[in-house]
Amino acid sequence: MKRGVNMHRRTNVLLTTIVGTVLFALTTVSACQPQPNGQQPRFDIAAQFTASGFMGDGEQGTRYTNLMEAWRDNPHSPPTCIKVVYSPGPNGWGGIYWQNKPNNWGDKPGEDFSRAGYKKLTFWARGETGNEVVEFKAGGINAPGKQYRDSFEISAGKIQLGREWKQYTLDLEGKNLSSVVGGFCWVATKSANQGDVTFYLDDVNYER
Repeated sequence: MKRGVNMHRRTNVLLTTIVGTVLFALTTVSACQPQPNGQQPRFDIAAQFTASGFMGDGEQGTRYTNLMEAWRDNPHSPPTCIKVVYSPGPNGWGGIYWQNKPNNWGDKPGEDFSRAGYKKLTFWARGETGNEVVEFKAGGINAPGKQYRDSFEISAGKIQLGREWKQYTLDLEGKNLSSVVGGFCWVATKSANQGDVTFYLDDVNYER
């Protein structure tokens, strides 16, 4: 009888251990799964969109525009940040869009953030010398003849960057975010700068 009781106890302990292990594994897997768009309190544009929308002199490749997305020297949030070097070319301006799909200028649908509750787009930026003038935008992709387009457009205007990290905010209150193709963008011009334009970006997020 005593042997039967011990066997029963051991079985219960074993079952409890197995159930606990399974529940822990399921919880861990669930926590690691990315939440669907619109469910996250913060959406990291630089990590989840693609910096593929090269414009102006940027269309000539790395001759005029260099993008380093894993720069390790003095990031705002370690271990890395984004470094951009723009050398004015024949067009006199250059820029890059972070697009929801690589090279999406309207051939594919945008992301629907209309129910996400995002109220602002925040990002950190700094210049190499403190004289860099750059415009930062979101939305605005509306190519003629394309089926899809951004449902909004907003700009922070031209900003003269300092040498220290500073956070900037684009107000999304009241914006139609039902189609986000170009989630974030920078544009620099020859006329607003003297020589090469080198600047850094970090923590580019849509936030509630």
